[in-house]
Amino acid sequence: MESGHAFSAVTRMWRSRIDETHDYSVIRNDTAFRTSFHASWVYESHHDAAREQLATLLVSHEGMTLDEIFGGCEHETYEGVCYRISSRDHVVLRERDRRAVRDMFFSDLQLVRGIGAKTEQRLKAKGYRTITDLLRHQRFGRAASETLRILSGTETPAIADLVARWHSPSHQRTFLTSGLYHSRDLLFIDLETLGLFSRPIVLFGLAEVQGDYLQITQFLLRGIDEELPSLSAVHDLIGGDRVIVSFNGKAFDIPFLLERSAFYGRPAGIRNPHYDLLHIARRRWRHQFPDCRLATLERYLFGIEREGDIPGAMVPEFYESYLATGNPGPLVPIVTHNRQDLVSLARLFALLGEGAG
Repeated sequence: MESGHAFSAVTRMWRSRIDETHDYSVIRNDTAFRTSFHASWVYESHHDAAREQLATLLVSHEGMTLDEIFGGCEHETYEGVCYRISSRDHVVLRERDRRAVRDMFFSDLQLVRGIGAKTEQRLKAKGYRTITDLLRHQRFGRAASETLRILSGTETPAIADLVARWHSPSHQRTFLTSGLYHSRDLLFIDLETLGLFSRPIVLFGLAEVQGDYLQITQFLLRGIDEELPSLSAVHDLIGGDRVIVSFNGKAFDIPFLLERSAFYGRPAGIRNPHYDLLHIARRRWRHQFPDCRLATLERYLFGIEREGDIPGAMVPEFYESYLATGNPGPLVPIVTHNRQDLVSLARLFALLGEGAG
């Protein structure tokens, strides 16, 4: 349960840093063309609405505790204690027919070295329907044998690497190799930070599939000094055999985790299989929707309109308000935003896999 938590020197240091500067620009009058001049920006209307929301949260949650709001508990790790919030959401991720998925790859002649789309078309017209059929082909027989050795094996990461090499990492076929795993192997991940690299992570969101539910675990920093215990808890959950699913996690979340671990002198390696849905979503929907942000995709694909959501660039201000006042109200939209990201990520994963075995 929640214990009296004294802010450490490192927490006070980050409070002053956050208060001194912001990593974004406010786009006056919501003029879209001005966004191209700024790496990080917030529309003026969104900024003003968020500031009003912050004031309201401070009033409505005055005198409340984290436990009263989130129902969390303390979580013991090798590096100390952190704060864990647990919840569930109904999300169905059906197990795919792994044999059907594998058979699909056996009929993909482009997985054989030297065969492109046009050559595949000609070969299939001549009766070479599967890679097995190519074993008797004078030119492609040896390469087909190499491909079959990988496809017939039990190492799914090797199959995924093969498909990504001959198609691309963002190709739908590469994503469909995820169907060779059990849904219980999946670990969805999303982080909330105090800015770009070298800034602390203040909320670690992870989710696992349990039957028809998504079990969500969030490690929320009550103070910056809980970042190391939270990192330890996250690394324990990731382990070495979980299949990571993220949205821009290859470029952001995982490198950020590794950088923060190294900051504390705890270098770690994360070599788990990883499906980053951002690039797959861009390939599939880039010409259909205004952009491929997760919030945009969930609005068009699932009809979700977030209420009370705050711009990601303003998370540091909300967190600083919590540190400065001890009032947990400003944390509510951060935790809610992170939780919705995880749920939408799981739903997007399920949608992308529909019709695949």
